[in-house]
Amino acid sequence: MVWVHAASVGEALTAVPVCRRLKRASPGCTVVLTHTSPSVEQWPGGWPVDRADYLPPDLPGPMRAMLDALRPRLLVFSRADVWPELCTAAMDRGIPVAIVGAAVRPRSGRLAWPARAMLHAVYAPIAYAGAASHADAARLARLGVRPAALEVTGDPRHDQVLEHVPDGSVLRQLGDWAVAGEVLVAGSTEPTDEPLLLRAFAQLHQRRPTARLLVCPHDPGPRRSHRIAAEARRHGLEALAWRAGSPPPAAPCLIPERSGVLGSLYALGALAYVGGGFGARGVHAVIEPASYAVPLIVGPRGHGEDTVALLRAGGAVALPRKDPAPALVHAWEAWLADGTARVRAGLAARRLLAAGAAQRTAARLLEQMDKRLTADR
Repeated sequence: MVWVHAASVGEALTAVPVCRRLKRASPGCTVVLTHTSPSVEQWPGGWPVDRADYLPPDLPGPMRAMLDALRPRLLVFSRADVWPELCTAAMDRGIPVAIVGAAVRPRSGRLAWPARAMLHAVYAPIAYAGAASHADAARLARLGVRPAALEVTGDPRHDQVLEHVPDGSVLRQLGDWAVAGEVLVAGSTEPTDEPLLLRAFAQLHQRRPTARLLVCPHDPGPRRSHRIAAEARRHGLEALAWRAGSPPPAAPCLIPERSGVLGSLYALGALAYVGGGFGARGVHAVIEPASYAVPLIVGPRGHGEDTVALLRAGGAVALPRKDPAPALVHAWEAWLADGTARVRAGLAARRLLAAGAAQRTAARLLEQMDKRLTADR
């Protein structure tokens, strides 16, 4: 048995391609997934594991009871949500602890005193940590992970998005609407993004009447749709809400109100805009459009490591802080006018994801399981 803990959906999705490969390599392997967020329980389609459930409070009694019940050969944390009591109890039993897709934010509170000193005893005995990047590996070393246990594998979440099968029913519903013109899919937009997008689209639409815009808010729902539609009217545009399962209205701008479909909608895009770069949250996930070889446009702030890598590779462009609307119109028009450049940028974006992180990670976890089996014998 392998016990995988993932705090929320993002961490669970990171672990998914690793779990698939573990079960493929060892068909008798049982994988149990624990989580702390209700979003994991509510995720459509479930998870490719044998059992998923909530993690009890990180207290000595509940953690010992869980380990006694499951008796895993390996305990795996996804990302870096390492629970001290669970780690301590597992290590006391000789169960190796691993981290996959390990990532530590540059300003994480764990790196500051006194948290770093307190957590050193938890991180130092970790048997294996597959870091998402060299920078993450350096931060894990500061937390106490031994150099011999550290490896830069890349991010298994990249494999997850490459293996994602888009929802064909959703794409079929929007097919006729999308083929009427080239679509820009604006994903995970914040209120700070939407006025800019609609102002730029209004200018573009005058010169390219067949152009299409999908505005997919980070928190979709009727209230957000109403606000976006009102903003569109201020720019002389018609923007209408669309609910998956019904035919799309005849408008150049649609606002999907169903969550969980954005990963499929990027497949319709000639271009993508990923929101968050004009607010405090920072740019949201850029790897989903990149997996479809769709070039990206992002705001000027809050670039994570995936975004920085895409910008360096030429798979994305960042808007300036000053006068971003003309820059957005220019980037939009330039990529629509030059299909060769657009395809080249999209392929550059996709290539960054194909690093094989999940395969390398699964191989290292199997080695840890074999070590534990040898020790038990």
